[in-house]
Amino acid sequence: MKCHNGKKEFKCETCGKECLSKKLLKRHMGSHSEDRPFECDICSRKFKRSYEVTKHKKIHQGEKNHVCDVCGYATMHKACLETHQKRHLGDYLFKCDICGKGFFSSFEFREHKNIHTGEKPYMCDICGKAYTSKNSLMAHKKTHEPDAKPTEKVHECKICSKRFKYRKSLLVHVKSHSGEKFLCDFCGKAFSTKDTLKLHRRNHTGEKPNVCNVCGKAFSALYTLKVHQLIHTGEKPHICDQCGKAFTQRSTLVVHKRSHTGQKPYECHVCNRTFVSRTLLNSHLRSHGEQAYYKHSFSVVN
Repeated sequence: MKCHNGKKEFKCETCGKECLSKKLLKRHMGSHSEDRPFECDICSRKFKRSYEVTKHKKIHQGEKNHVCDVCGYATMHKACLETHQKRHLGDYLFKCDICGKGFFSSFEFREHKNIHTGEKPYMCDICGKAYTSKNSLMAHKKTHEPDAKPTEKVHECKICSKRFKYRKSLLVHVKSHSGEKFLCDFCGKAFSTKDTLKLHRRNHTGEKPNVCNVCGKAFSALYTLKVHQLIHTGEKPHICDQCGKAFTQRSTLVVHKRSHTGQKPYECHVCNRTFVSRTLLNSHLRSHGEQAYYKHSFSVVN
């Protein structure tokens, strides 16, 4: 909903929000109603509007047709893909004046600055250990759960407390703190590894060396080609252990399984509504206006 420019003559009597038209006001007022007449015939979740249940059902169908040809990130919405691809081009909204690292989220930017200041505002209420980021604290708190499985050997960054399964991954990550960078000769963006830089440069050169031997479509990243080829083979290697439904990508399976558990780990910072995927959160944020969408910060909830 875009009610940010021009004269606003239609005002909601419940919350005072002003809208540009009667139609937009009517749509907004539905957010105050508890009536949810539209039900998903797969998981029985209910919605206020018909288009919401249509969009929701794509989660079960695994329809993520918009794929990033750089890293393989897939989404249901073209707009979300376009926003994501800005990460590869270095078109950031927030930039650290100490190390030059860029961010799209003000929340991520604030947490990043804790690395430089040494501040650790997220403290475990069980053992008192503190962390620079909320995600690091949440990962740590799982070790206190009664049914927690014995943790695998992890390698933790002494600077920001981020943890990695493999030591090699930690060493690559540490370079982001040390200032060791590989610079793009086109745009000046810096990367911690030569391979990441090589992949990024293809955004500028248009190089797509990974070609599908079935249809001839080309991709800049090998991973994206492998995901694409599943379309031709019909292979769906990721299977839900609860209902047996199969998916081509693990990320789609992860989101699907939340329809069984009811988990909604992505929270809107404007209205606190929660969602099963970041894609749905991004789509929802547009209802709060473009500024909320592009400058959003999200938190992960239990």
